[in-house]
Amino acid sequence: MRDYPLTSTIIKLKTGRVQLTLIKEPDWFLEQLSREDDEGKLYLPYWTYLWEASIALAHHVENLGARLKGTQVLEIGCGFGLTGIVACQMGARVIFTDAEHEALHFAESNAEQNGVRQNSDFVQMDWNTPCFNCKFPYILAADVIYEEHHWTPIVTLLQNYLTPNGIALFSEPDRKNAVGFFKLIRDNGFRYRKSTCPVTLDGKTAQVSIYTVQRMSVAGN
Repeated sequence: MRDYPLTSTIIKLKTGRVQLTLIKEPDWFLEQLSREDDEGKLYLPYWTYLWEASIALAHHVENLGARLKGTQVLEIGCGFGLTGIVACQMGARVIFTDAEHEALHFAESNAEQNGVRQNSDFVQMDWNTPCFNCKFPYILAADVIYEEHHWTPIVTLLQNYLTPNGIALFSEPDRKNAVGFFKLIRDNGFRYRKSTCPVTLDGKTAQVSIYTVQRMSVAGN
């Protein structure tokens, strides 16, 4: 892991709090770590930010409470690990995944300082090439559908790794293109319901949408 300048923050929940170690100047690192791949596609290291969507999903996961106890949970694009840490606090065992090795180092460190490392596993994984031989009753994803080329691999991941009765939770800050993703979800055998959660970060309050996704057959459609 690079020698990043660090800061910390506390996310207050109904049942307690989560302390996170974060990168101090994410704007600067976004520029420094940006790169193009062999096909000319621009890569931006968005994991260096704590996003409103992850805070909203953490609150939603907390509200699930006892329903998570004893379950196996997969988080994709875990970033600093906030949502997965809360799921661990609710009694789940969580597999934290991210394409970025350094993001996983932060997530693991944050899990350790919040006392849930023993209920956690950390796997470097791109959702284009998932690497599991099991299915999950819960899949968590905060702000992962910001680019359209991610959509089909994420839907395929749900088809292959969500249990028949499982729930996938997507947290999304009301981007206009989100409509297209959730149309794709419906076209591929899933349904969803939407709720909203206000999140205040750096003195600004934003409305974040939480989508609860299930297979249509489970919902009786």
